[in-house]
Amino acid sequence: MIVTGILSGGAICKKLCSLQNINFYDFIIISAVAGSLGFAGAKLFFLFDYYGASNFFKVLDQMLFHPKTSGLISGGFVFYGGLLGGFAGYFIGVKIARTGLTTFLNTFAFAIPYVHAFGRIGCFCAGCCYGIEHHGGFSIAGRFPVQLVEAFLLFAFAFFAFFTIRKKNHLFFLYILYYSFIRFFLEFLRGDEARGRVSFSNGLSFSTSQILSLILFTADLILIIILLIKKAKNDKVGVKDI
Repeated sequence: MIVTGILSGGAICKKLCSLQNINFYDFIIISAVAGSLGFAGAKLFFLFDYYGASNFFKVLDQMLFHPKTSGLISGGFVFYGGLLGGFAGYFIGVKIARTGLTTFLNTFAFAIPYVHAFGRIGCFCAGCCYGIEHHGGFSIAGRFPVQLVEAFLLFAFAFFAFFTIRKKNHLFFLYILYYSFIRFFLEFLRGDEARGRVSFSNGLSFSTSQILSLILFTADLILIIILLIKKAKNDKVGVKDI
């Protein structure tokens, strides 16, 4: 399913690059590097999250040197690990392509949620990342279809980005804000146990993804505020110059 997302998303991104007058082949280079490190990050985060810090290097050794017998290569990924790995890959890819740091951010604001949505549909079909037990409306096989809800919300942002890509300057930062917000609440509707949890002394308990959502939301909101303040100051200086 995710292959369908990558292929169809790539075709759409070619059109988006043309609309923005940016080089599609540079986008491919950056995507290849970001995708590779994103894959590695998603897998490493899963191993750390699922097996714990004490067993991390043991299972990593099994995955690298006994890939067939361990079965750790296929399945088991954490999206936020992929996102953070993709960040690192993006910076490296930009250096390789010798292009501007922010040139392709808006395009990725479409590409990431678009492909991710297909991935969530794949999760639904495979029966992983399933929702809580639910027998009311929208129930599917006695579970809440949280994967499909997330896919719908991701598609919604992807197409918002598609239709506003030439008007919005900070779509990628809006995407991070949007996704971290919805992911925090969607985690309450998850019923699978294949993810770590963080418990606090007051009895509160959050999943690892919820903690990362809070961190990313806060950091991204601060960054957006800084960018808006900077833009307001630049606009004010521009008015004075006139």
